[in-house]
Amino acid sequence: MARGVRAELVRTSGRSRLWTVLVPAAVAVPAVITFAIALAAETFARIPGQISVLQVPTSNAAYWVITVTTVVVALGAADGQASENRYRAEEYVRLAARRQWPVLVGRWLFHGALGAVVAVAALLVVLVALPVLSPHVYGSVSAADPVALRLLWTVPLLSFFAAGAGVGVGALIRSPLGAAAVILVWVYAFESAAGYLPSGAFLQRFMPVLNGVYATGQDAVLTPPWGQNAALLYVCSLFTAIFVVAAVERTVRHG
Repeated sequence: MARGVRAELVRTSGRSRLWTVLVPAAVAVPAVITFAIALAAETFARIPGQISVLQVPTSNAAYWVITVTTVVVALGAADGQASENRYRAEEYVRLAARRQWPVLVGRWLFHGALGAVVAVAALLVVLVALPVLSPHVYGSVSAADPVALRLLWTVPLLSFFAAGAGVGVGALIRSPLGAAAVILVWVYAFESAAGYLPSGAFLQRFMPVLNGVYATGQDAVLTPPWGQNAALLYVCSLFTAIFVVAAVERTVRHG
């Protein structure tokens, strides 16, 4: 596993997609979306007597960090795993490592630890800057209230396990573009489209993204059929199951 972590560190060093695109995007994209919404709401709130804008609490301030940063972390892990299939690198890995599952675990540990750090950075940027940029609407947002303290440990944990799911998807799909497409379609299309299926509202309550948002303490349109800690355990278990399936498949395929 340690060799796997070192190998991923070497592979991503320099001007790789991870450092030039994915890590900056994991912080910048949710921050830009959140601040754009906040500035628009602040503009409306400052129009006297025209429109009433309610103050937004911390429990409704980090939605985009949860739904964008964790997804980008999963994309980075999936890209790192699926990139093994370029230039027949997977054959070198198979020959260098007698057992394959520690290679996957090492990659998960690398991307999971990095994702957790990035998630904390994105959260702090949003929670600290929001009340400054939009005091009328987001003035009650704080980086030290109980909701924020829950965010600061649950979102990094979700990012860590999202990296494991990303490695699993990358190992199963074995194409960087294909793995990215599967993750993006599931998060931003399928989970919303599931509401149009028979008993869709009931089905959506079990979706991992909805449960992830709810588990962090953020407001959710639909409430899962359990508490926040159970929802967090449910999501982490699903992500781990994806990784385990991929590790078993790789072990069987390589003998």
